[in-house]
Amino acid sequence: MKKIILLIALIFILSGCANGDRYNFTGSSENWNVSYEVDVKNGDRERTNGVITFIGEGTAPEFIDYRMESNLGGTKSTGVSVKDKVANLGNDACEGCSVIQENEEITMEIEWDGQTENLILKNNE
Repeated sequence: MKKIILLIALIFILSGCANGDRYNFTGSSENWNVSYEVDVKNGDRERTNGVITFIGEGTAPEFIDYRMESNLGGTKSTGVSVKDKVANLGNDACEGCSVIQENEEITMEIEWDGQTENLILKNNE
């Protein structure tokens, strides 16, 4: 019995050391759905990943360009491959950096085949 109580106490202690938050920013437009996950640790470390999914009618484009902007700055990528209607935003990480806040909005612009759509990504709390 003592071992079980000790194990439970240890789990609570270790889970408190994680000191992190996970935010899932999402947004949709007529042709695109975006999911962008941000893991924040200790207020100055961040890992991100996400996907852009084609939800429009017809065939998905082979390639897209996108631009994301938040209060911290932005990123742009061109010639991103779309496979099975999904484009990967990739994984990114930083340490000792300013991190996205949970109430922040991220603007995104997607360009493909001469078309452009704008989205706003918000955290799903």
